[in-house]
Parts: sequence; C-alpha cells; structure tokens
Amino acid sequence: MNTLICQSCGWPFTTATAATNRDRSVNTDYCRDCYQDGAFTDKSLSLHQLEVKLLEMAEVHEDISLEEAQQLIKKLPELKRWRLENI
Repeated sequence: MNTLICQSCGWPFTTATAATNRDRSVNTDYCRDCYQDGAFTDKSLSLHQLEVKLLEMAEVHEDISLEEAQQLIKKLPELKRWRLENI
C-alpha cells in the first residue's frame, strides 16, 4: 500500500485509512481521523492546539518520541490545511 501524509496532522496513513468526501469518495489528502464526509472532524482546531496535542501524545504514547513530535510540529505549517494561503 502507498503511504500518504495527512495534510492536517502530518501522520502517515494508507488509502485504507484515508478520509472521505461528502459523496463518500476517497480523499487522499487527509486521514480519516482528521477529515470525514467532506469536513474536518475538529473544525475549531487551531495549529497551536494541534502542536500541544502532539507534544502531549509524545509524553503518553510510546509510538512517538518528543523529538519526533517536535520535528513533525516544524513541518505542520507546510501542510495543506495550515498553509497561510488557506487560512
């Protein structure tokens, strides 16, 4: 399977865990945790809130280290959802 990068949270995902558009077609820009049925699952989420969430996850989960979270945070502004032209 092809690994994609969610353009909201920055996590890798596959087409099996891809988002859906309103018409139920697959949206490979986002993972299903961030985007479902043509809308963001947390519409009020800010970039800062996502950064805090990632750091908290690094403290609790073994899946991501603090260093990995910090590297991911640096890349967030480059992602489609967070680019200045989209805000």
